[in-house]
Order: sequence, then C-alpha cells, then structure tokens
Amino acid sequence: MKTSFISNTRAEFLKSKRSFAYWLTLGAAIFIPAINFLILTQRPDMMLPKFQADGWVTFFRFCWKNVAAVILPMYIILISNLLVQIEYRNNTWKQVYTTPRSFADIFFSKYVVIQALIILYILVFDVFVILSGLAVNLANPSYPFLFDSIQWDALFAITYKIYLGAQAITVIQYWLSLRFRNFVVPLGIGIGLWITGIVLMDWEHIDYYPYIYSTFLFFLDPAKEPERLQTVMISAAVAFPIVLVLGFLDINRLKERG
Repeated sequence: MKTSFISNTRAEFLKSKRSFAYWLTLGAAIFIPAINFLILTQRPDMMLPKFQADGWVTFFRFCWKNVAAVILPMYIILISNLLVQIEYRNNTWKQVYTTPRSFADIFFSKYVVIQALIILYILVFDVFVILSGLAVNLANPSYPFLFDSIQWDALFAITYKIYLGAQAITVIQYWLSLRFRNFVVPLGIGIGLWITGIVLMDWEHIDYYPYIYSTFLFFLDPAKEPERLQTVMISAAVAFPIVLVLGFLDINRLKERG
C-alpha cells in the first residue's frame, strides 16, 4: 500500500532536520542585513543622506540587490545539492526507490522540501532586514526607520519578483543534483553557469538565461525598460515548468537512479 505524498514529504523534512540545511538557511539570511547594519552605523556620513527619502524602500533595495544577484543563486545551488546529498551520503537512494512509492512521489516530495527552505530563507531574510533597519535607528537616531511606516507592499513586490526569478535555477540545480552523485559536479556546473551569465550580461539573448532572471527582475527599471522587464518575467514563468518537466522525465528514464 502506497503511503501518501504528504506523509512522504513530512519524512523528507525530518531527514533535512539532521542536516546542515537549516543552519545554512539562517546564516545566509542574516549575512547581508548584518553587513549592512555595520555599514550604516559605521559610515553615517556617507549612508545617511541616501535614506532620508523613502528610507524603508531604499533600505529594502539596498539589502535585496546583493541577494538577488549573488546570495540567492549561491544559496539555491548549495541547498539543492545538500538535500539531495543526504541520500547519497547515507547510501539510501536504492532503499528509497525500492519503497512502495511512485517516482513522482519521490521526485516531488524532496523538491517540496527544497522549495520550502528557499521560501523560509526569503521570509527570514525579510525579517532580518526589518530588524536590521530598526537596530540601525536605535544605534543612530538620525536614520528615519523608527519614524517611517514599513512599506510592506514594496517589500512584498521585491520578494515576489525575486522568488519568481529563482524558480528556473532551483529546478535546474535539483535536476543536476539528482543526475550526478559527486557533490562537486552540480556545484561546479551551477557556479559556472551563474558566472557565465554575469560575463554575458551584454549578450542580446541574455534575457532568456535562467541564472540571471532574479538579477534582472531586481535591477531592471519598470519605468525605463518595461518591455524588457516583461520579457524577463514571461521568460522566467515559462522556463520554470519546462525545466521541471524535462528534469522529471530525464531522471525518470534513467535505468539506474541513485
């Protein structure tokens, strides 16, 4: 009798609790807010004028720019490999595939855990951004954060766009992690593909390159480049299901998995 998808997904969450995944999520989420707290408190002469108008929105963008371009892609590459490697490291993939579960159940239950950790990372990051802004103001009352209303709609809009832009790279890294047993291979390919995107920023077709979606969705100005922004958003939304189906079919057709 096949166990339910929900029960199997719950089991995948239990496996992840014994890994480094949650510490990685917490460390990645606090890194940029902590760095920016130090920058704003140590260099008010340079930073204070930048935050006098639209303080919270400016601070959101100040924190998210590094995450959209660097931290989030790196986090996705690492967390995908880390969760898949739990089975490789314990040599339990063959046991997993011999259990009375469909391949779709196995594939998507672990994928749900990766998605949940990415969402957790983003939400914890947003919380630390707000705490960092409030802490900056407590350390230096000249900043406006304690007196301005937090603009949740702006924070939600940034968060949503970056999350959408990260979906395709999430699936690609999950696919690569299932494809290669050696941890270094998907890690190296992922970092290589991300660096390639940075190098090819001026390429005429870069808007269709998955590893750059989140960067462009953050940095493209809707007022100056609305058509290009729309192209990237559509490209990101279309690439995600296509890569997901391709990855599922490719791993499913392998004669020897795990």
